[in-house]
Amino acid sequence: MYRDIISYELAENITQEHLLQVANQIITDWMSKLPGFIKWEIHTNKDGSFTDIVYWESQEDAQNAEKEMINIPNAPEWYACYKQESISCKNLTLLQSF
Repeated sequence: MYRDIISYELAENITQEHLLQVANQIITDWMSKLPGFIKWEIHTNKDGSFTDIVYWESQEDAQNAEKEMINIPNAPEWYACYKQESISCKNLTLLQSF
């Protein structure tokens, strides 16, 4: 299993409720239809920032999804949720689960 870990802050005037509404649209209209997609979790952090964990069957599936980002319905609305300079990403491949 492969995971994308994305940390960020919300853009000015974007509420948590709006973020979740837009994320739901992205899941319904795009992400859930991608090969290898498992799930997307959105977490809040104590400092008010957010961390998303997107689960994929493989790194290849995640990379193919990145190529499909040009086809995201409502992409401008989704990108507008994030303070662009705050975004950081990590990628994890499961080694072992106990």
